[in-house]
Amino acid sequence: MKKSTIALNNLFYTQFLGALNDNIFKNALVILITYQSISVFGLKSETLVALSGGIFILPFFIFSGPAGELSEKYDKASIAKLVKIFEIAIMILAAVGFYVRNYYLLLLVLFFLGTHSTFFGPIKYSLIPIYSKKEHLVFSNALVSSGSFAAILIGTITGGLLGSGEHLTWPLKFILILIAVLGLHFSKKLPSVPSTHPDIEVHWNLLRSIKRSVRLSLENKKILALLFGLSWFWFLGAGILTLVPLISKNIFHGKESVATLFLFIFTLGMGVGPFVLDKFTKGKIIHLLIPISLLMLSLFMFDAAYVIKKVSSMNNVVVSFESLDIKQFLEIPGSLRFLFDLFFMSFCGGIFTVPQYAEIQNISSERTLSRVIGANNLYNAVFMVLVSILLMLLLQANFPLSLIFGFIAVLNIGAVLVLSFFYRDEFNKFWGF
Repeated sequence: MKKSTIALNNLFYTQFLGALNDNIFKNALVILITYQSISVFGLKSETLVALSGGIFILPFFIFSGPAGELSEKYDKASIAKLVKIFEIAIMILAAVGFYVRNYYLLLLVLFFLGTHSTFFGPIKYSLIPIYSKKEHLVFSNALVSSGSFAAILIGTITGGLLGSGEHLTWPLKFILILIAVLGLHFSKKLPSVPSTHPDIEVHWNLLRSIKRSVRLSLENKKILALLFGLSWFWFLGAGILTLVPLISKNIFHGKESVATLFLFIFTLGMGVGPFVLDKFTKGKIIHLLIPISLLMLSLFMFDAAYVIKKVSSMNNVVVSFESLDIKQFLEIPGSLRFLFDLFFMSFCGGIFTVPQYAEIQNISSERTLSRVIGANNLYNAVFMVLVSILLMLLLQANFPLSLIFGFIAVLNIGAVLVLSFFYRDEFNKFWGF
């Protein structure tokens, strides 16, 4: 096996295990908050679920700048090992939090997990073009991204199961620490990479770091368009994944297993989409597919909003039938249609995101790629904070879930128009103008 293939595989496993830990913990915590009606800071459980999403991505806003600079100043593989050691410490703290059932501590752990992901992101995406040939960038990004989506699938199921029973907290603690240790093991196998920018200064000052990241993103209009597109998708993704457990509980009156099924279907589409894209395009980056796939995503969102409204008004789903299992859920008219919409929303999302990451790696220099990824994480964080705030306000004001879903779909049409403007030259070439 070629050294580059081995290196990419080790990166895959390192990323997979880190994302797995994130998702087991997050889903276990969300299930506990949602189904045990936990209240923290005086917020009801629905609002607390939205707040949890904001807490996880807050470090991306705070630390994305220095994370990108560190990745360029030092050996990326060495930084990855330090990040994985930090993950072990986080998981030990998580075990303590679950043991004493301290939700303030568990929300702090969520913040630390976000910090871990913030520092690993620039490393991951800047190592892909080093470990992979240029013509294989779409496939390599799809491979590493599939690790994230496989981790979400497994983490969703595992976290959902372990978060739904009092007697399962001990296995949860053990699994979280074990996965972190395995992540450190694979990170030690990553080949060393010489510093791409050893003389760069690392700025820990938040305002100065943000200023540098924004300035870097504005230097190239193509990069700016890509960063907007990726950040918008995280707006959508964070919003949808926040609403899915609430739709399961409040609309379909499902058990935790139904919420887990929703998350499973969504993440399955995200994993399948990029590989179908790579097969269809043979590794080429087709810019036209970026706004088109986003438009298709919005159409499936509108249909899902219609299904949610229709099911919520049905008379045969009443309070006395709360806690439906998966079999009972599938008997509800509209359930399969909602799963269909959910799958193709994420399928389109996978087609939308992977070529944009590949294009960023394609047009960025080695000296700036980590910082561009850091800037991307910063914008992602801003957009995810915005959707968390938006959902908190709408949920606290008791807006119907169907209306919230439809409203996000309308906003998405606006993003399609913006991206269509960025890629108007490609559209003109396609139509022969």
